[in-house]
Amino acid sequence: MRLDLDMQRIRLIVFASASSLLAAGPARADRLDEVLARMNEAGKLLKTMSADFVQTDHDYLLKDQEETRGKLYLSVPGRIRWEHAPPRKKVLLVTDDLVRVYNPAAHQVHEFRRGKGAKSGGADLLIGFGSGNEKIRETHDATLLEETDSSVALSLQPKDPATSLFTKIELTLDKKTWTPVRSVFHSPNRNRADIVFENVVLNRDLPPGTFELKLPPNVEIIRN
Repeated sequence: MRLDLDMQRIRLIVFASASSLLAAGPARADRLDEVLARMNEAGKLLKTMSADFVQTDHDYLLKDQEETRGKLYLSVPGRIRWEHAPPRKKVLLVTDDLVRVYNPAAHQVHEFRRGKGAKSGGADLLIGFGSGNEKIRETHDATLLEETDSSVALSLQPKDPATSLFTKIELTLDKKTWTPVRSVFHSPNRNRADIVFENVVLNRDLPPGTFELKLPPNVEIIRN
């Protein structure tokens, strides 16, 4: 008799667990839809952004990491400025389809037309910002990772790896603005870039001359 009661309890626990999992599946999918819709709305409203950034590059083979700090400015559409602070001081400026990379130490500016990958001018690192959010579902398989009172984390895997620099992207979104406060990019060689955005300011006037590149005399310009 005792054994029969124990078996009944086990069956009830298994049934309850299975029911919970079945219910959680659709609920989680619905929540993912809500999150992507919020991102899409925020992307359409985004006009300008400024933020401090901390980028940590992890080298898988060398088991090493390197940190870069700086300032990011964005104006939709098509204008981006990454200012890297010393000791790796440089400016990466995108204006429409022209990308310029100024390296003060080398006294050089590299210019090239904007494209994909290494020629994107850092735009590949800004997924989650701007009107491109509406295409995330078309280009990536999205998964909801975790959610807190203030943030929600997503995993994005490219549907066509051949067209992407990254095998996986993880975004942590601020639920007040529905824009990323942290982005992690996983490369095919297992290296990883982790970017944290701080002091984010949205849709306010940017400083005059933000998207101008002021150069000292006799800088070498290399056009590719």
